[in-house]
Amino acid sequence: MSQNIVDIKNMFSSAGTNGGMSQQAAGIMINALDDTDLAGCGGTTVDELETEEVTAVSFILDKSGSMSPFQALVRAAYDMLIHALADSKQHGSMIVSTRCFATTSTLLHGFKKVDEIGPIGGDYVADGSSTALHDTMISAMTDIKAYSQNLKNQGMRVKSIIIVLSDGDDNEAPQKAKDVRIIAEDLLKSEQFYLVYYGYATDPNTDLKKVAGKIGFPNVLITGTTESEIRKNTGLVSKSIIRASQTQVGANSFFS
Repeated sequence: MSQNIVDIKNMFSSAGTNGGMSQQAAGIMINALDDTDLAGCGGTTVDELETEEVTAVSFILDKSGSMSPFQALVRAAYDMLIHALADSKQHGSMIVSTRCFATTSTLLHGFKKVDEIGPIGGDYVADGSSTALHDTMISAMTDIKAYSQNLKNQGMRVKSIIIVLSDGDDNEAPQKAKDVRIIAEDLLKSEQFYLVYYGYATDPNTDLKKVAGKIGFPNVLITGTTESEIRKNTGLVSKSIIRASQTQVGANSFFS
């Protein structure tokens, strides 16, 4: 993708003016976008695709310290997801971006063909001191909206899925939950956007469904932290992604 930051901000501004998205949501994303985050909006180009229909998936992995006891399981779960998508009949249309976050957000890679993604290994280390969930979600939603809209503008049919894997609430910028929700509600007006919160129940005092509700993510799956539970639920996530790529799925029924 050859767009620069001005191109993307103009695209969001135009979408807000012309009814493709609300001016409020467009404004939040425009204000959040900076040169550091620009790489997240790019990736595999139309010329590199051998299909006219794409499913763009954004994985966001919590690497705060509370996830440390489970980091090997998170790595295995992520690799299992990538393998399942790469092994599916739809692999040629699967494009994946991956972020990790703790105090800040780190882009591991922009939107790549799923076949080109290897094991996550040491790129995921749960050693962060806090959980910047809201800032990370705004960045991830900005990225996938910019990427998918660019493909659509070139005649592609695109379904977009955001899956955040976390075990807690934001303790960096809790006031930004309303901004995340504004963008989320806007994206969900399109039948081609799916927002998923895959929660690890590491703390019985944290209501992960409430955390997901505050940011407007309607599809919530809570897993325990045993290997068998995580494997089972990760399998459900991968099957749901593949099903969404094949059929029309309601915004609130990703797992049904």
